[in-house]
Amino acid sequence: MDRCQPDLSLLVQGGRHRRLAAGESLWFAGERASHFAVLESGVVQVRRMTPTGEGIVIGLFRSGEAIGLAAALEDVAYPADAIAVGGPVDVVAIRADTLRESLRSSIDVGLAVNRALLQHSAALRAKIDIVSAGSVPRRLAALMHYLIERFGHQTDSGSILVDVHLAREDIAQLVSARVETVIRILSRWQKAGWITPRPGGIEIERADMLRRIIDP
Repeated sequence: MDRCQPDLSLLVQGGRHRRLAAGESLWFAGERASHFAVLESGVVQVRRMTPTGEGIVIGLFRSGEAIGLAAALEDVAYPADAIAVGGPVDVVAIRADTLRESLRSSIDVGLAVNRALLQHSAALRAKIDIVSAGSVPRRLAALMHYLIERFGHQTDSGSILVDVHLAREDIAQLVSARVETVIRILSRWQKAGWITPRPGGIEIERADMLRRIIDP
């Protein structure tokens, strides 16, 4: 867990390790928040279901980041599902009562929790930026640049490889669009040579063209 905040390391040492397969849930909305989790590896999506049964992905979280903190602190139900993306995903589940007790005795833990909550707020702001970008192509281009910033690394050829596998349904939920529309736009970008699906992720060859869609 090389990117986990060191201030949370003592809590992590007393946590319960779990490995999730792709699509497996860490928890569902409505369950009592008896614990929060720190990701050791992989990606977890936080998703809410609408009354009509449609999923809305609120944010993506990666290794070293914490999820479920706010609900655990308030001792309420989880407001959203936490689902492994791509898999496998390794997490450490930490009891909510252990967290609350540590906060009473450790300034360092309090600071680490504040930072983790700010990360969660940043993920929510990114979601708002994506869905408010305009048309579906603009929203998709905004999502691609978000994925580049969060998960991308440059290849020897100069392209950018995003090491997170998102199904077309996940992408549609992230940009609040129909799956058919997302598939059609991504296929057009692939034919143009802007993006290429890869095992476990996507390679982006023309990030500049995607940026032009956002900022014409």
